[in-house]
Amino acid sequence: MKRWEAVWFDVDETLIDYEQTFCAAIRHCFHRFFPAAPVSFSVWFPIFKEACDRYWADYEAGALTRRAYRRLRFLDAARTCQIEADEEMADRFHTYFDGVVSRFAVALPGITDLLCQLRAANVPLGVITNGSGAIQRGKLASCGLHNFFRGDAVIISEEVGYKKPEAAIFHYARNKQPSKQPVYVGDSWKLDVEGALGAGWEAVYFRPRQPAPTGSSVPVCRTVGELTALLLNGLGLVGERERRT
Repeated sequence: MKRWEAVWFDVDETLIDYEQTFCAAIRHCFHRFFPAAPVSFSVWFPIFKEACDRYWADYEAGALTRRAYRRLRFLDAARTCQIEADEEMADRFHTYFDGVVSRFAVALPGITDLLCQLRAANVPLGVITNGSGAIQRGKLASCGLHNFFRGDAVIISEEVGYKKPEAAIFHYARNKQPSKQPVYVGDSWKLDVEGALGAGWEAVYFRPRQPAPTGSSVPVCRTVGELTALLLNGLGLVGERERRT
């Protein structure tokens, strides 16, 4: 039985292996800004990453602005590693990072194969993501995923004036590519799952950092293989594929 008619995706940690992308881009920035640092990247990066994770919940909840979040993680790591730095350097570091991160983008293993299967079955596909249009489109292009999505089906908060988890961004997307029942795939419960459900969509919680709330009926997929099986079944493609073989 066909449950969904269109599939929309988040970008980071859903289509893109953002952990690998982030690490490679940050390494490049570290060597650019700290060629004579008193510690190596292998020492600095775990400290920096711990600061990222420590402040992430406040940023996601809106208690910190993007700039404040970035300054805190940068300055905390610099202080711990006895690297001289200030807020102006933190801003320059992250501006440079934004300009280069796209070139380091790597697709999650298996995602390209999944998108190929969906495209071959003429499933409408789309992207809804928060962030910069240039950066997010650049990531998709860098790893060859942009060709799977029509230009007007790549919905980016900076470009449309709405952001997840606001229902408005999901309504905007659905108007661009109408379907009776779309499903949204993402890794953030608050931004992706709650946002989609609040707009009347269904959702898949993919590669979650945190467990789903107790009693939730939202499907959870921890691997691309699990996601592929769920989507093919929900789109009514499993039986169709079997009939063709």
